[in-house]
Amino acid sequence: MKLLAILAISLTTGVAFADVSIMENKKTVTIDCAKDKAVNLIGNNITVTLTGTCTKVTATGNHGIVNGSTTGAFVLGNHNTLNLDGVDTISIAGNNNTITYKKPLAKKKTTVSNNGKDNKVSSGT
Repeated sequence: MKLLAILAISLTTGVAFADVSIMENKKTVTIDCAKDKAVNLIGNNITVTLTGTCTKVTATGNHGIVNGSTTGAFVLGNHNTLNLDGVDTISIAGNNNTITYKKPLAKKKTTVSNNGKDNKVSSGT
C-alpha cells in the first residue's frame, strides 16, 4: 500500500527537472533545457548545444564547446569555448578559455568573474 501511495504522489507532482552530467570524452550532444536545467561537463572534448535556457552550465573538463543560453556559466576546466546567446553570470577559474556572449538574460548587465589565466571574454553586443 505504501508503495502505491508513493507512486500516486509522484505521478501527481508533475515533471521533475534533472541535472545532466556528461563524463564521457569526445561526445556531441543536444540538451533540452526545458527538461534538464543544469548541465555538468566533466569529460573532455565535449560539444554541447543547448535548446532553451539552462539555469547552470559547469565545464570542469577541457577542450569543450558550448552553444546556447544559460543563466550561469561556470568554467573550471581549460581550453573551453562557450558561445552564449544569453547569460547573466560568467565565472571562470580555469585557464585559456574563450567565452563570447551576446546579451544578459534577466539582468541589465552580464557579471563576469575571471580568476583564471589567459581567458578571453567578449560581448557580441
